Amino acid sequence: GPNPPTSFDTVGDPAARRWRDRLFPSPPNGSSAIDWQKVACGVALRGRLSVITGGPGTGKTYTAARLLALLFAVDTAPQRLRVALAAPTGKAAARLKQSIDAALQELPSRLGDGLPLAELASHIGAARTLHGLLGARPDTRRFRFDAAHPLEVDVLIVDEASMIHLEMMAALLAALPAQARVVFLGDKDQLASVEAGAVLGDLCRDAELGRYRVDTAKFIEAVTGQHLPAQFIGGGPALAQQTVMLREGRRFSGPISQLAAAVNSGEAKAASALLNGAAAGQPLHWLDAPTPAAVVRLAMHGRPGADGGYASYLDALRQRPEAVDRASHEAWALSVLAAFERFRLLCAVREGEWGAAGLNAAIERALVAEGRLVKRGEWYEGRPVMVTRNDPGVGVFNGDIGIVLKPLAAGAPLRAFFLDGNAVRSVGVSRLANVETAFAMTVHKSQGSEFEHTVLVLPREASQVLTRELVYTGITRARQAFTLVTGGPQTFAQALAQRTRRASGLLELLDDTVEQDMA
Repeated sequence: GPNPPTSFDTVGDPAARRWRDRLFPSPPNGSSAIDWQKVACGVALRGRLSVITGGPGTGKTYTAARLLALLFAVDTAPQRLRVALAAPTGKAAARLKQSIDAALQELPSRLGDGLPLAELASHIGAARTLHGLLGARPDTRRFRFDAAHPLEVDVLIVDEASMIHLEMMAALLAALPAQARVVFLGDKDQLASVEAGAVLGDLCRDAELGRYRVDTAKFIEAVTGQHLPAQFIGGGPALAQQTVMLREGRRFSGPISQLAAAVNSGEAKAASALLNGAAAGQPLHWLDAPTPAAVVRLAMHGRPGADGGYASYLDALRQRPEAVDRASHEAWALSVLAAFERFRLLCAVREGEWGAAGLNAAIERALVAEGRLVKRGEWYEGRPVMVTRNDPGVGVFNGDIGIVLKPLAAGAPLRAFFLDGNAVRSVGVSRLANVETAFAMTVHKSQGSEFEHTVLVLPREASQVLTRELVYTGITRARQAFTLVTGGPQTFAQALAQRTRRASGLLELLDDTVEQDMA
């Protein structure tokens, strides 16, 4: 049967503390800085549900990996601990699995021989989409797993929690067995899912303040050795006791990170100064354009300091190997997909000439006119497509990105190729019912992805969708270069002044869940 959850006494025992100190060595020179990753592990050990939030590069998945190592270490039968990884989209799930695997490979050197971590980690299966995990069925909104048929899992890690909507969250919590632990990871300042309001933002409203009750602080200190200063103590709701915000970003630094921070604080002057002050060829660039023609040029060629645009994937498309066997064909398809993932054009809106639909059509026309693409019908080689509805029968999910290529067999019909971890899989185009061209996509659809060069397009007209959260989410998709294109000079400041209005009902749902757990 399933293991009982690790109780407080095992967590506090000397063996557990020894593992914890190996996983989280004390900082040198007696620094008094709080190790929030350590605090997050302590909190996740305390209750069945916990939330770890933080911006890019604060180490959310790394913390989750260390938590898994700790749970394996204190479990009486670690080989029987059933761990599952999940995320709202296929791409986010693949990234979660890569990050967790990389962190678990690095940890054994710290832990010595006492724990066969590599062997235990090998039993963790592929990360699944939430629909896949719960067993979505074609043509119904019901799932295979529910309160009557719970998931077979002891620990569940869910990434990109900002994208989860209320109905999915309720289904997930209902399907968790009584003794399972669930840890949600995400960035509370990102856009919420379209369907049901700003879920993670609601949950983590006060995460910066902590608002930990005295008994929570005592537990954290007993288990992690971290003493929380008075400023983090308060009478927060039940959920706040199980929420930790990670603070310092490790990999995410430099101008893009500074811009994201200024936008997140709503500092329009500072954000504009960063964009305006960037010399040509820098990571940041701001283009105020009277018409979308400038956007089309960016998409085709990039800009100084961030050249390429979609030209790099079109170049890869031309490199189809002469001697075609299955391995070289798949390697080629992989290289085309990887090149396409380097650059992306993100829009605030769907409709209109500044929206995803209008820009997709304009970019496609321009590439055909330049002879970079040959289009004879709706489906053509090189067409990037985004799946818009889950289709478990075909094995494609909302948000998946594919590229249409000629298959291995000469003269066979076109197929769409999708990344599947480090491999590719393909689907005949006739089986794809719900797709759209994906040269431009909305910021909403880009969540859980990162691109070397990201372009964010804000239209001329102000609208309710132009919010600070939307701009922040767009900026944090960029790894090396970020370009802002505005249809009017005021649009950027107007967007920063507007916050997403929140109403989700999720706060109550999770707060009740934690409250019952504490009882």
